Amino acid sequence: MHTLTQPVDFYCSWSGGKDACLALYIMVQQGHTPQGLLTMMNETGTLSRAHHLPKSFIEQQAHALGLHCVTQATTKSAYQTHYQSALQDCKQQGIDYLVLGDIDLQAHRDWQMQQGQETAITVLFPLWLQNHKGLVEQFIEAGFKATIIAILPDKVPSDFLGKSLNLETMTQLESLGIDVCAEGGEFHTVVTDGPLFSQPIELDLCNAKLCTTGDYGYHYLDFSKDV
Repeated sequence: MHTLTQPVDFYCSWSGGKDACLALYIMVQQGHTPQGLLTMMNETGTLSRAHHLPKSFIEQQAHALGLHCVTQATTKSAYQTHYQSALQDCKQQGIDYLVLGDIDLQAHRDWQMQQGQETAITVLFPLWLQNHKGLVEQFIEAGFKATIIAILPDKVPSDFLGKSLNLETMTQLESLGIDVCAEGGEFHTVVTDGPLFSQPIELDLCNAKLCTTGDYGYHYLDFSKDV
């Protein structure tokens, strides 16, 4: 694992969810300086590929965090090409480091390392191989607020959609044998407040639409008309 010997400026690979946010927080706690968030979008540039969040919501998060928002539209087939293009843009802005929220998916880490090598960007994994439950507890105890906004219906009951990711929800997930960190993609979250945020972001859960045609079989709450 790459060890930093001095403070660095960095971009954070941003899904809008808990892992990316915790990785950002840990880096800040260690004295490093975030400069922006990098989010890959769908081919129209309107929704994030990772969590199906509207671009306007990603922009609200960036504004509340006081960071530059970088989005890159792409099709699935051209993902690697456009991802490297986005990394090259970061490099041209003088940013040499990209922070990711990966925990223990080795194949994804290897892929990210390869993209970094090909664009001369050093990728960093501050959550790597840490205890899943401990990470979520750290996230909650730090004061971050997150909501479950997508589930894999064959792994997570639909009544978890819209639930806050708190200690009670963690207990409920554990009782069902569900990884509370969802490293296997069981569910996705969106972060709306916390110690890095200048102001909370409101989620209109009452008017969010339930969509069951998401990528990879996800059911998700659609806020695109409400933010």
